[in-house]
Amino acid sequence: MNTDLTRSGDGVSPQRIAKQADRLVVMLCWIMVVISAIVGSLYQSTWLAITVGTGLALVATLVGWLANGTLFSRLWLAFTLIGFAGLLIQLGQGETEFHFSVFVLLSVLLVYRDSRPLLVAAATGAVHHLLFNYLQEHDLFGIVVFHHPGLDMVLFHALFVVVQTAMLVLIARQMAADLRASREVAQLAARINREPGCLTLSVENQQSETPFAKTFSQTLSTMRGTLNQVSHGVAELLQEADSMLSRNAALSQRTDEQAQALEVATTAMSQISVAASQAKDKAQTACDLAHETRQVANKGQQNIQRAMASMAQINVESGRVKTILELIDGIAFQTTILSLNASVEAARAGQEGRGFAVVANEVRSLALRCENAAREIRQLMDVSSSSAEQGTAQVDQAAQTMQAIHVSIDSLSQLVNELSEMSVQQNQSIEQIQHSINSIDDSVNHNVKHVTETLQVAQHQRQQASTLQQAISLFRFS
Repeated sequence: MNTDLTRSGDGVSPQRIAKQADRLVVMLCWIMVVISAIVGSLYQSTWLAITVGTGLALVATLVGWLANGTLFSRLWLAFTLIGFAGLLIQLGQGETEFHFSVFVLLSVLLVYRDSRPLLVAAATGAVHHLLFNYLQEHDLFGIVVFHHPGLDMVLFHALFVVVQTAMLVLIARQMAADLRASREVAQLAARINREPGCLTLSVENQQSETPFAKTFSQTLSTMRGTLNQVSHGVAELLQEADSMLSRNAALSQRTDEQAQALEVATTAMSQISVAASQAKDKAQTACDLAHETRQVANKGQQNIQRAMASMAQINVESGRVKTILELIDGIAFQTTILSLNASVEAARAGQEGRGFAVVANEVRSLALRCENAAREIRQLMDVSSSSAEQGTAQVDQAAQTMQAIHVSIDSLSQLVNELSEMSVQQNQSIEQIQHSINSIDDSVNHNVKHVTETLQVAQHQRQQASTLQQAISLFRFS
């Protein structure tokens, strides 16, 4: 047992308490010397008080010094205190008030927490009352115990002393039991605190006799088992916290990477959305242009149809002009024949027919001019007819071309409409994807926040576990 353990055990040991009580009683004895001197001076017995009191105190001091802490010193000092009570009764001429000193001094003996000094003191008081009552009744040596001596007074006082002694014995025994319990608890506490700065819970070798010490020892055993479990639990908790921190760190890194990827995807989708919107606008513009082009083509086709109708009408009119020219040719031919006939007849008429001959020449000249004009008109009509036929052919080709253009425009318009619808669907899909990305981004942000909170909780948990581990480290289990 080390020094601390020994010191703690001695602090509540019966031996140490007995030594301290001896010193206290010896001091009380000298106080009783002073009290006896005061009482003696009041009753003109100063010399008796000083002589007897000093003698009792000197012997008590000698015994207390030589046999300090022993049973003999306790018994002798108990006898001495009752001796002082007898001295006060003698000095007080047997007054009842001074008999109270017996009860007071009996109570003082509780400092020993031992019933034996109480029994010796009670026996001393009984012997004192019996002996001094006998001496007072026979008027020997000037002894005074009672104002009215008698065996009845002795028995009356003895009754009170017996009752008080019995009560004090019970109290002393209880105090002795408490002392033993305190001593065992102190020894247990000393064993627990034998290592500076730590608490040792290994007390299996400590034998406990008192119920309180046994309960305390059992409590320590239970505490030891509980702290062992807590220590193992804290170690596992630290491992789990470290593992959680590692997993959360990896999860945080993956979440950050996912967030960055989502940010890139969001940027790309924004660009795609802008491009899709521009494509939609361009498709709408192309659709409008195709519609306008179709309208222009329709108008051109209508103009070509009208031109074809005009060309057909020109061909019909050209036919009619040819018919008229043939009629003019016929008339010119007949006019020429008539002019020739007129000329012949004018020649036959001679002088009378000269004027008619002039008219006939004019008529013939007119017929020739008509014939020449008809010929020129016919040539022009031939050229016009050829041009009309070429124009008709070109108009037909233009009509066919316009028809092809119209079909191409219809196909282009259909394609542009499909492209526009696809752009609309693409925008809707992009919006849905953007919404999904936003939802995923919100989830990622929530996960990031959750991971951050989890990391904080794990760190706080680890700190608490470390703190608890440090606290548990104060306990030693072996």
